Amino acid sequence: MCGICGYISIDGIKADSSILQNMLNKIIHRGPDSEGSIVEENVAIGMRRLKVIDIEGGNQPIFNETKDVAIVYNGEIYNFLVIKEELIKKGHLFNTNSDTEVIVHLYEEEGFDFFNKLNGMFSFCIWDKRKDLFVFARDRFGKKPLHYSFNNGTFVFGSEIKSILEHPRVEKRINTLSLQKYFFYGYVPAPDTIFSGILKLMPGEYLILNIDGTINKNYYWVPKFNDSDADFEHLVKKTELLLCESIKRRLISDVPLGVFLSGGVDSSLIVALMSKYVDPKNIKTYSIGFEEKAFDESTYSTRVAELYHTDHHLKIFPVNECLDAIDEIIDFLDEPVADPSIIPTYLLSKFAKKDITVALGGDGGDELFGGYPKYYVHKYISYYEMLPLFIRKIVRIIVESIPTSPDNRIFNYKIKRMFLGLKYPPVIRNQAWVAPFELDELKNLLLYNDLNYSELFTNINLHQDMFISNNSDIVSNMLYLDTRLMLQDMFLVKVDRASMATSLEVRSPFLDKELGEFVFTIPSKYKVKGFETKYILKKIAEKYLPPEIVYRGKRGFGLPIAHWLRKDLKEVLQHYLGKEFIERQGIFNFNYINNIVNDHLEGKRDASTQLWALLIFQLWYKKCFTYQGVPHG
Repeated sequence: MCGICGYISIDGIKADSSILQNMLNKIIHRGPDSEGSIVEENVAIGMRRLKVIDIEGGNQPIFNETKDVAIVYNGEIYNFLVIKEELIKKGHLFNTNSDTEVIVHLYEEEGFDFFNKLNGMFSFCIWDKRKDLFVFARDRFGKKPLHYSFNNGTFVFGSEIKSILEHPRVEKRINTLSLQKYFFYGYVPAPDTIFSGILKLMPGEYLILNIDGTINKNYYWVPKFNDSDADFEHLVKKTELLLCESIKRRLISDVPLGVFLSGGVDSSLIVALMSKYVDPKNIKTYSIGFEEKAFDESTYSTRVAELYHTDHHLKIFPVNECLDAIDEIIDFLDEPVADPSIIPTYLLSKFAKKDITVALGGDGGDELFGGYPKYYVHKYISYYEMLPLFIRKIVRIIVESIPTSPDNRIFNYKIKRMFLGLKYPPVIRNQAWVAPFELDELKNLLLYNDLNYSELFTNINLHQDMFISNNSDIVSNMLYLDTRLMLQDMFLVKVDRASMATSLEVRSPFLDKELGEFVFTIPSKYKVKGFETKYILKKIAEKYLPPEIVYRGKRGFGLPIAHWLRKDLKEVLQHYLGKEFIERQGIFNFNYINNIVNDHLEGKRDASTQLWALLIFQLWYKKCFTYQGVPHG
């Protein structure tokens, strides 16, 4: 696991090693163990390494036998030993035992078809001196990030944006459309970033940069949902087998390895299946909890750890440590991300890093197997839409008249949000239901009134054009969208930034090439059955886990954000959303925001989703665009 960065001056300006060093210094946390680089003529590429495989011999950059193909790489290829055996039989010579070198020789052997054999998480840059080109690629699900900028005759790339911004030819300027997208999605979806002129490479995509400056981009992989006609029992057995194989592949490590155990069905099943290959007493499991009992679910993780007799580590975090983590998180967020669960993800990573360097996590289970209640709402809302118009109007009037009280604030918000989303087609509704700000709210929030708000949907339309028009199953469509948007650009970004900030690698067994491609063939009726989410996965889990783990309600990393904003974070909230700060920014409508703040503080409604998105943006903005005269909140 590493961080990579570099630049190529297409206009022929000689590369400056000091610029590359500044870029590398910004990502030391991704690779604190060693550093490597190439600076030749107009090319400067480098990496920071976190040693996981081949500790002594795997330093990068790594070359082929003739030294005319080089790579800097971030990730893990889990099937590299199988590929290596095939390459040796074809005459390739290896100088290391690392997975990195396998990529170089596989590229030599198969050209741009080599992606098809890689099973893992990765982003990399290959410099092919023979053909005067560079190849950049990102893994299928987007586990590992890769950003780039091509302006003023210079192509700059990096695992994190902060590295790219170190190059003097890259301007730090907010993209106003991306600003809108952040408040609609809660993140900025790929290929966009919050900055003008800086883009993300898409998952499953590769980019070829020729030495003359021409660029070609292609997808080597796009998820394909094709319902299998196999019976349910076969699908259950095959899914379990592939998940076991995925977990087994991810146990390869030359450094200590453990598991993030939340007590939910995904992480608990990983522990259960992992115990087939590792003595449970040697499985290190890590969980955290909170002093607020309503949000502390550590009893579930403890239950699973005791069931399998793992080497369990639990830490209960007080409020002050959670709040202190916010400042630390902002330091490693290059873009605002409005998912508050980044706080416990960071605390858990920091806690586990004391003992281990690699952790397995349950990311992707919800998006692949249908873990969110909104999926069955999508399915059953069609019955409401078939009602006569006058009945639907009566229902809406009743819903809108539900009074707000401390007992029904959350329920009321969700119901109203659901009905609000009905005015959109399903692909837009899927996001509108979870959006921090709905479209009409955005018009009041931002001072930019001359923008085309339909452009907010370009990222959804991109994926719709690639897949959804060929599939009529609404649940499969929404699973696809969430895999290509919310999973890759919010949840995986959260895990990558939070874990790499502590120099910890996180592996995701559910996001395996073989497993993922098979799960895409499972009919959605076996993923969401009635009001039961993740139905097929829970049928597997029943064999290994007690019902109170398998069938408990979904919570995720719940946090008392609404309470914090009214109490512990009140002064910070009032400062960063106060009149002076907002008017000096020139981005937001202060009166509109002030009404939201007051309503929340007075208990008139729970506006924590909106206020958290705003607060995170403001804290990020202050870090990136410091200006004189504004005190630190």
